[in-house]
Amino acid sequence: MLSCEQGASMKRWFCAALILLGLAPSALGWSAKEHIQMTRLAVRRLADDASTPEAMKQWLVKGCMPLYDMEGERRYLMTARVGQFPRGVDGLPFWSVYPDLLALAERQDRPAGLFGVPERKLHFIDAEEFAPAASLRRYADDLSGRPPITAFPRDPSDARYQAAGMLPFAVEHHYRQLVRALKEGRLDDMPGRYPRDDHAVRWAGTLAHYLADSTQPHHGTRDYKSRSYFPATVAAPDVHSDLEARLVDDDREDYPELRAQYWKALVAALEEPPPFQPDDDVWTATLKTVLTSYEALPVIGRAARAAYPDATSNGPGRWRAEVFFGYKGRYLGRERSVLEIKAHQQAWGIRLIETLWRRAWEQAARP
Repeated sequence: MLSCEQGASMKRWFCAALILLGLAPSALGWSAKEHIQMTRLAVRRLADDASTPEAMKQWLVKGCMPLYDMEGERRYLMTARVGQFPRGVDGLPFWSVYPDLLALAERQDRPAGLFGVPERKLHFIDAEEFAPAASLRRYADDLSGRPPITAFPRDPSDARYQAAGMLPFAVEHHYRQLVRALKEGRLDDMPGRYPRDDHAVRWAGTLAHYLADSTQPHHGTRDYKSRSYFPATVAAPDVHSDLEARLVDDDREDYPELRAQYWKALVAALEEPPPFQPDDDVWTATLKTVLTSYEALPVIGRAARAAYPDATSNGPGRWRAEVFFGYKGRYLGRERSVLEIKAHQQAWGIRLIETLWRRAWEQAARP
């Protein structure tokens, strides 16, 4: 029998599924399967960490249904089929996909939400919009379109954010909501307490989503499908999707050898230190993450061009996955394959989720 919380989440899933049937896929962050796994891995790692407060461990484990060990996560990566809907999960994993469900279900006539923009604009920020010269407001392989962090005003009313997207503001908002819910003792959904979906499990899950989005390199650029790497006369592929869902959750191919290689790369990347430790300012840390991840775009774009040698005006042609993920280039001072870059970015996202959850817990405990 379903618990009250499980029943409520199943109803949410069913309603979302009804709304989403027939809608075309959209370029939204990592895939649902990856958001679920990144969130669960953050729970698993914090639960296994002796320095995590015991009460926090209990809250996280209770709010993560189901929770696997590392071997279970490996099998999940290798065999699970999820698609756009968070099937078979509840609590934190469900809420980690919820922002994408909102974005996919959004109608053109719906009033704008947080910060006066549609939900989908909370998932990215096109860095080039803030370049000082108009001629630089485009993606370029030499990264000349990426402005310095000082070019971004901390003012959500700045009109440029309406076009560029507002990911750093979304992360900051959901972090603050998590701290507030923890302070108020609203740890999870409880019968008789309203509003039912205002609780720390919800805000921790949605925060995990936006944090993970900040490590997807395509979420920092106008060229979010790497189309600039193909001639204008060619029907360019959706490289955004190739980088994410296609390897781990494709409709037509499981890529078992590449998935096995990817799992090993992800586990190894989780043991490496992240590029930097986020400071106390969540907004700045998110923006810095986006601008650092931006540096992976040239390698990804060149890999895509090599992986679609038969692209014409009639279509991109067959995708050569082994070529794409095996392509190497320099990123963050090291020669890496695209598969290793993907693993690095997701490991970084997992570490960010761990860090911000723990920080929120500690902040909520202060007088």
